[in-house]
Amino acid sequence: MDKNIYDYIVSEESAYKTIRIPLTNSKDWNMSEHIERCTNVANGWFHSGKNDGLRMYTDIVTPIIDVAFRSEGFDVKDIVPFVNSVQHAYKSFLVKKFHPKWARKYELDTLIDEVVESSIIYDLSLLKDVSGVRPELVPLQQIAFCDQTDILAGPICIKHYYTVADLLKKKGGWFDNEIDLAVLSAVQEKEVLTAGDKKAKTPGKYIEIYELHGELPESWLKDGGSNLKYTPQLHIVCLYTGKDGVKEGITLFKGRNKPIKEVFKALKIDTVRSYGRACGKSIVERLFDPQTWANYSGLKLQQMLDSAVSLYQTDSEKYGNQKLDKLANNTVLKHETGKPITRIDGNLQNLPAFSNLQSKMESNARVLGSASDAQLGTNPVSGTPFALQQLVVQQGQGIHEYRQGKVATFFADVLYRDWVLKYLVEEMNKGQSFSEELTLDEMQEIATIISKNKAEEEIKNKILKGEFVDESTRQSLIKLHTDNFKANGNRGFFEIVAGELKEIPLDVMVNVKGKQKDMVRDADKLTNLVTFILANAEKIKSVPTVSKTINELLENSGMSAIDFSGLLNTKPTEQPIPSPLQPPEEIINNKQELNLA
Repeated sequence: MDKNIYDYIVSEESAYKTIRIPLTNSKDWNMSEHIERCTNVANGWFHSGKNDGLRMYTDIVTPIIDVAFRSEGFDVKDIVPFVNSVQHAYKSFLVKKFHPKWARKYELDTLIDEVVESSIIYDLSLLKDVSGVRPELVPLQQIAFCDQTDILAGPICIKHYYTVADLLKKKGGWFDNEIDLAVLSAVQEKEVLTAGDKKAKTPGKYIEIYELHGELPESWLKDGGSNLKYTPQLHIVCLYTGKDGVKEGITLFKGRNKPIKEVFKALKIDTVRSYGRACGKSIVERLFDPQTWANYSGLKLQQMLDSAVSLYQTDSEKYGNQKLDKLANNTVLKHETGKPITRIDGNLQNLPAFSNLQSKMESNARVLGSASDAQLGTNPVSGTPFALQQLVVQQGQGIHEYRQGKVATFFADVLYRDWVLKYLVEEMNKGQSFSEELTLDEMQEIATIISKNKAEEEIKNKILKGEFVDESTRQSLIKLHTDNFKANGNRGFFEIVAGELKEIPLDVMVNVKGKQKDMVRDADKLTNLVTFILANAEKIKSVPTVSKTINELLENSGMSAIDFSGLLNTKPTEQPIPSPLQPPEEIINNKQELNLA
C-alpha cells in the first residue's frame, strides 16, 4: 500500500494509462486508450501519426454519429413528473408546470444531450451529484484513474485545472492556508488530458487539482487512524513538481463522504458484450475497423495519384531530356530516323479496386451505425420503392429507439428518482411564482374548474340575498366566467405556497415515443382512418366484429382505440319510437261532447 495519498494518486494515474486488463485469453483493453481512440475517430483524426492534412482521411464516422445524436436524443418536455398520491393528485399539475421552468434554469436539455453524446462516442456516461442543482456530466478525459473493470466498483479520481481566481473562491469551504500555498505552484500550462504527458502553454496560470472519491484507509483521513479500516472519503489534492523533479502534494480538503454509488451514477448501454470493462462497445468503436480500412484504401489512392506521371522516351539526341511544356501548343516535331518519341504508360493501376473497397467500407459502417440513406440525407438507389424506403428507415430507427429508451430509463429510474426530484421539490417548497403556457386540454380543464367555482360563489351570494336562481342562470354564469378566463390567453400565472409539497411523494414518467418526429406519418394514418370511418360509420356500428378488427388495426398502428371509442361504438343506433298519432283537435272536442251527452 502507498504510504500517503500523494504517492497513491501518482502511482494509480500511471497504472491507469499503461496497465491493460484481460477480457479473454486473446483480448485485453485499456480505458485511457479507448477514450483517446474514440475521441480521435469521432473527430475525424488519425489515431497514430500526424494529423497535418497531408494524408488522405476518409471520414465515414461523422455523418453516422450525427444521425445517432439526432435520433437518440429527447427533450425535457418528454419528462413528466407527477405526485404519486391519490390524496394530493391535484398537485401534479403544479409540479408538471414548474418542472420546465426549473429544467431551463439548470439546463437539463443540455445535460440530456451530453449524456446521449457521451454514450454514443464512449458508451459510458458518468454523472456526479451536485447538491441542489442538476447532476454534472464528468468528461471521461478528466478521469485520472478509476476501476477499469467497473467504474463504480472502486475509487474515482478526477483531474481539474483551476485558475488562480477559481481556486481562491474555494476559501471558506476548503483549507484557506493550503489554498494560498497551492496558488504559488500555479504555472502557465495545463495538460491536454488525452495527449499523454503533453502540455499546452497558456496565457493564464493554472493549478493541477485532483478530486478523489472512494473507500480509503482511515489513516489518510485523520491522525492515528487505522491502515486496515476503510471509510468513504473525499480528498481534494494539489500536486506540483518540486525542485528535484519529484511530485509533491498539498491537501486542500479532506473529509468523510457518501458511498461512491451515491456520489456517481453511470450509464453503460452495452453491458453484455463488454462485460468486464468499464465502457461498453459504443457506436464509434463499432466503426474502428471500417474507418481504418477506408483510410487504407484512401492512402493507396493517394499514392496512385501521386505516381500518375506523363513520361516520354526517345534515343534522339536533339529531343532527349527536354520538357514538353516548353514547346508551344500545336508544335509538330520531326524525330530522327529510327529514333521515334514514344509515351510510357502512366495510367493508374487497380484504381477501381480501391475505390470499391472504400465504398464497401462506407456501406458496412452505415450498417453498423444504423444510418440509412434517408437518415443521412442522401437519395436512395434509383428504383427503390417508397414503401420499402420507409420500412428501411423505420427498421434502422429501431436500434436508435432502443438506445434512446435505455437513456430515458436511466433518467427516469436513476437520476430523477435518486437526485433530481429531491432538488426539484426542495426548490418548489421555498415558494414560487411563475407563468407557463397551457395546452388546449389544460385550458379547457382549468377554465371549467375555475368558472364553476366562481359561478357557484355568485349563486350562493344571490340565494343569501333572497334572489331566485334557475339552471339557465347558472349555465349563463359558467359560460361568462369561462369566456373571461379564455380571453386572457393561454399563458397562466401560478403560485406555489412555501411548504405546500413537503413530504409529498413524487414520481416521474418519461415519454420518448417520438410522436413529434412522426407527425407526417401519423397525419397520413389519421386522414385515411377518419375518411374510412365517416364513410362507413353505420356499418361499423352495426357489425361488432368489424369494430373489433378496426380496434386491433389502431393498436398495431400505434394509436389508441379509446380515442376513437365515440366513432367505434358497436351499439346499433337506436331509432326513436314514434309517438302515437294524435287525433285532430276537432275530433277530440266532438268526442268529449258525446261523452258528456
